[in-house]
Amino acid sequence: MNIHKDISLSSGISIGICVETNMPCKYCLSESVKPAGSMRGKKMVRCLECGKRFIDNDALPNMRVNKHAIVTAMSLYFEGLSARKVSRQLESIYGEKVSQVTIWKWVRKYSTLVSEYAKTLSPQIGGKWHHDETVIRCEGQNQWFWEMIDEDTRFLVASHLSETRSLEDTIEVFRQALETAKSRPQALFVDGSMQYDAAFNRVFYSRYKAAQVELVKRIGIRSRETNNIVERLHETVKERTRPMRGFKNQDSAKAILAGYVVNYNFARPHISLRGKTPAQQAGIEVKGWKSLIEGAIQQETLAPESQQGTAVAPMQVVRQ
Repeated sequence: MNIHKDISLSSGISIGICVETNMPCKYCLSESVKPAGSMRGKKMVRCLECGKRFIDNDALPNMRVNKHAIVTAMSLYFEGLSARKVSRQLESIYGEKVSQVTIWKWVRKYSTLVSEYAKTLSPQIGGKWHHDETVIRCEGQNQWFWEMIDEDTRFLVASHLSETRSLEDTIEVFRQALETAKSRPQALFVDGSMQYDAAFNRVFYSRYKAAQVELVKRIGIRSRETNNIVERLHETVKERTRPMRGFKNQDSAKAILAGYVVNYNFARPHISLRGKTPAQQAGIEVKGWKSLIEGAIQQETLAPESQQGTAVAPMQVVRQ
């Protein structure tokens, strides 16, 4: 990658030369950057594409710690380690002394940021969706966490946290799944709850045969057999929430559960998928927290230009 540097000749004429560097723009990932002085003894660089100015180091925008330490912290946290244990691991691996509070701030910040970015990606999922809900402790009370997963790709197409188990909550999950998939399933597998019929008719009903969706309801032990995929998914989320003994408030619960969904879809490989993530199986070649965070920052940086009608080239997503 080339970095542009202006040099003044004795004749007073300035020319631009290119110097090799490994530092792309931290915001838009452009390789067109040039020196921009220094601040507190640290070299600064300016991007010629987005105009952002940043310190020439291996950290994320507005962050002091090495970006690889942050990526590792996100991965370890969503694999089930507590913030205290993540802090110890970062000091052992990178020599970075980071408090538990800082770990929490990273998790909430980047879970929310990446979750919004993930919504812009379009998975190519199959036609059999499995839906169920499980109990999660929040603010000392039992609340419902709803999950819907695609059978073929194992992609988590919808999730929802609610205090109630109502018709409106069911409709919210169904509509979210349609928005994520951008297509209708062939069949929807649920348990024997009566509220599914009304929600199904509100969201999936069609009088056209080509667009009709089959509602498959199972009761008792047959329900567990049919919905074994989503039942296993509940155990995955419990691996993260069990050490926490529940969430303290709704805001932290929503942020962490959003990060859990991202980690499950984009960072966690599945044996049943031969080592691929659900996102890769669904045709999205974006894997791991590093690529996700960089893509989210790039999108956030270029969004104002996109709204003004400027052509934007986001991180490439390759579909198989």
